[in-house]
Amino acid sequence: MELFLTICCSIEAIIICVLIFLILRSNKRSASIISKAELIKKRHIDIDDIDTAGVSDNYQLAMSDAINSIKNNMQTFLESSKENVAVLSDAIDVLSDGAKQNKEGSILINDNLKQVSDKVNQQLKLVGECQELIEENSNDLSEIDSAAKDINTRLGETVKDCKSGIYGLEICEANLDKVTKNLDRSNEILKDFTGRIDEVNKIGAFILEISESLNLLSLNASIEAARAGDAGKGFTVVASEMNSMAQKTSESMVSINDILESIVKSSEEVGRCIKDSVDVFNESVKEFDSVSDSFRAIDRQSTSINNMMGDIFKKIEHINGNAKITRDRSIAAYAASEHIVNITGEISDISTNASDVSSKMNDNVGSLSVMLSGLKKLLKQYKTSVEPAGPCTSKKIKIGIFCMLDNPFWIGVRKGIVYAKNELETLGAEIRFCGYRNWDEVTMKDDFEVMMKEGFDGFICPGFMARHEDLMETAKNAGKKVFVFNCDSMDPNVRHAVFEPDTYMSGTVAAKEMVKALKNKGSVIVLAGEVRISTNKTRCESFVNYIEKSTNLKIAEIIQVENLSEEDAYLKAKEAIKKYPEVKGIYITTGTPLGAARAIEDSGKQIVLVSFDHSKAIFDYIRKGIIYAAIGQDPFGQGYDPIVYMYNELLTGKKIVSENMKCRLNVVDSNNVDSLVELI
Repeated sequence: MELFLTICCSIEAIIICVLIFLILRSNKRSASIISKAELIKKRHIDIDDIDTAGVSDNYQLAMSDAINSIKNNMQTFLESSKENVAVLSDAIDVLSDGAKQNKEGSILINDNLKQVSDKVNQQLKLVGECQELIEENSNDLSEIDSAAKDINTRLGETVKDCKSGIYGLEICEANLDKVTKNLDRSNEILKDFTGRIDEVNKIGAFILEISESLNLLSLNASIEAARAGDAGKGFTVVASEMNSMAQKTSESMVSINDILESIVKSSEEVGRCIKDSVDVFNESVKEFDSVSDSFRAIDRQSTSINNMMGDIFKKIEHINGNAKITRDRSIAAYAASEHIVNITGEISDISTNASDVSSKMNDNVGSLSVMLSGLKKLLKQYKTSVEPAGPCTSKKIKIGIFCMLDNPFWIGVRKGIVYAKNELETLGAEIRFCGYRNWDEVTMKDDFEVMMKEGFDGFICPGFMARHEDLMETAKNAGKKVFVFNCDSMDPNVRHAVFEPDTYMSGTVAAKEMVKALKNKGSVIVLAGEVRISTNKTRCESFVNYIEKSTNLKIAEIIQVENLSEEDAYLKAKEAIKKYPEVKGIYITTGTPLGAARAIEDSGKQIVLVSFDHSKAIFDYIRKGIIYAAIGQDPFGQGYDPIVYMYNELLTGKKIVSENMKCRLNVVDSNNVDSLVELI
């Protein structure tokens, strides 16, 4: 019995101790919750979440979740406000410059409008004078056109007459050719006739010789007849007759010779006349040919002139047409000039009004600047991250930062850079931002070398710019501060510190969001990216570790997907949903969650997705209830924090807390998606 009582007392003591422990533990958790609330009350928002692992008290759990949500929403809102301050600051600068330029432009426009008005009036006068000259030219062209038509008609008649004369000349030329041929033929006949007369002369000479022989024979016969006496009387008579015949023949031949000589002389005279006629005729033919050639030349020239006059006539018609068009257009130009004169006055009035508006705009820009200054003061009351240690006193601190600008994430980083730049420049520092929409190694190297020559104190760049680690090493060896952000460099020795997302914590946060989504029961599929990429590997390991050690959830399967392929994520998720119909949640480690979200949407099942990154498409799936939560790495802080930390270290000489700084994580879900989407 005593043993029983002892055991009961022992159990009672143990229960009392446990109760005391639980009470103390509860009080400690309550104190932690109260301390966090006190910090938030004092506007310290840069605090860690209250750890709810192992909390069974629903009241404490609800309080912890509420404070965590308030803190996270406040932090997100304040960071977003700072982003908008950076955007508003840029806009005010642009508006200020625009208002100033607008005012100066209005004044310049007024001056120019006066000059334009004067010039337009001069133009109006000149257009009027040109119109009168065009009218005179038009009249002259009409007269030239009429004269050209008359010349064209007369040339046509001249061409016809020339052609008719050429036709007559061709006929005369043909007849002259015939006469020339006939004269040549007559000369040849005359020459032949003269030759035949020569032959007759030869015959006459022969007959004279015969007559002389007969005469001599008659004389001999008379002598012989005298010797013969009476016997020769008959012969004497014959001889006498022969002598008489010879005498008559001789006389006739003399007459014939005289006639022939007269004919020869006449023939020679005719031949000379014919020859002279032929020579004169040949000269006439040459002159005739010259006249004929002249007529043909006149014909060709007349034809050419006729054609040229036709072309001139066409050009005159074209010029006349253009003159009419020019006249019409000059009238239109005159009317336009009058219209310009009228509207120039209106523009001048509008420009004057615009100048007044510019002045008002300038006043409004001043009001916006005052409002922006007040908003900055208000934001400074909340401690969301590191703050500048104070103003530059001894010398100006110069910091150069390099950044990509090729997607919305880096635009958010730029906002943080701009906010830090504006904040630190009011303290006397110089922050030079070099942003690249397209990665250009040569340009970055040139920018770096310029800043090195100008004596910059520190440099900040993304860790993935491994190709320029030699530049970072050069700066470090020269005694410059070198920070990297977004991810660590491949060689940690080239930098002093790194600002990067807490990849392990991001997987843990994703696991906690999955637990909330499924109310800590059910099974989950993990779509893991390629393990050779450390981010995927760490996100997967931290998620699985938390699920297996701290929750009631089960991992159905870990499926590997291609890191940059939304289609592969879609197909793998679709197959997994079909393979595991009881699955209620999917977790994806890669930057391609839209493929998995589309597979869930196509399945029609009540499956939630926990993913990474922020975009409008992801926010749309959060509204649909398909993506439960999207974890993102704070872009604003990645642009802001490294600059301020480096400034403080250069100003105070005190090293930062750690060489491996983790940036804050953002969680977007259905509770805050509508308030954030316009700010992203």
